[in-house]
Amino acid sequence: MAREEGRTAASVAAAARATTLAARCEGARTPALQEARSPLRISDREREVAILAAEGLGNREIAARLHVSVRTVESHVYRACTRLGLPDRASLAAYVVDQPEP
Repeated sequence: MAREEGRTAASVAAAARATTLAARCEGARTPALQEARSPLRISDREREVAILAAEGLGNREIAARLHVSVRTVESHVYRACTRLGLPDRASLAAYVVDQPEP
């Protein structure tokens, strides 16, 4: 419900809680649990910024390449990390390297 309403923080918290509770029920599998385990999709621009970060570019370099402000790049990194439940830029970069294009 939170995911459909666009409440990202509530969605991430609910998914974490569902995963914790499911771990207590050895091997529990339901469609709701499967959905809770799947990360929220990030935007194409957030993915583009994350890929450039994975290539080793800094925020200023990414901003120059994409013709946006450094603050915009920082916002894309922050939102992508929040949506995916990742702690930092390095984790986001690792995530996009390991994920196929949607």
